[in-house]
Amino acid sequence: MSKYQYRQPCRELSGYVQYYWMLDLEDVSPSCEPHRLTPQGFMEIVFYYRDSYKLILSDGEESHPRATLYGQRTEFIDILPTGRVGLMSVVFTPVGVRDILHLPLNELTNRYVSLEEVLGREGKDIEERMMNHSSFDERVDDLETFLLDRLQRRNEFENNRMRMVMTRLLRRRGMLNVDQLAGYACLSKKQFERVFAANVGLMPKQYLRVIRFLHTVEFRNRMPEADLATLAFHTGYYDAAHLANEIKTLTGYTSSTLFQLMCFSEDAESVEWFLGE
Repeated sequence: MSKYQYRQPCRELSGYVQYYWMLDLEDVSPSCEPHRLTPQGFMEIVFYYRDSYKLILSDGEESHPRATLYGQRTEFIDILPTGRVGLMSVVFTPVGVRDILHLPLNELTNRYVSLEEVLGREGKDIEERMMNHSSFDERVDDLETFLLDRLQRRNEFENNRMRMVMTRLLRRRGMLNVDQLAGYACLSKKQFERVFAANVGLMPKQYLRVIRFLHTVEFRNRMPEADLATLAFHTGYYDAAHLANEIKTLTGYTSSTLFQLMCFSEDAESVEWFLGE
């Protein structure tokens, strides 16, 4: 039996948090397949309040922290539940996290770390409270109080500039170049790359690559009959071979395998929401 819950943030956090979600799953088969996490264009914190997850590595397995902060990713990872699934996630907007964590986000690229490692005692305290609450609403209410408290020391000017750039980037589905984005921000290319990486967690070129891939997911969901060459033409790739290589690099799947996965169309719904549909 599974239970999924979803909630939007309060008005004060709407520019920083996309949504919260929670999943309870009682019956997990010991032989279940790992869940693949591919680049998504945002960061999130996941609280595993029942049994923990483990990361599947090429040379073994590694336990996940109870409260895990996932940085921006340019590569996929595989995770697997170790027992009863109970998790809650806060999904941030692309430029919402730095004002909460107060550190350069490029330090977290392709990393997953414990919240305690990043926030010290504050991180450990909120982790313990998330473990002890009994309902989704209790967890969200407590977490929002925590997030609002950390927002008091934000750099509003830099945040607004990056939000403006991100809005244009998402509207154009990543089909821009770094020089254009730097121009929107009124910064030199070198300055822009530094500021963008610190606020988003990836270099601009890396992030454009992820967003272009997500646009491909969105386009394929709308036009399931489109072949690889058609997708490449409409989503900014040189040709079908270029797109096939990007899919393999970012997800670990061939294009045909990715398009056949049942989870693909479900993920595409969140992609459309993220890109502003």
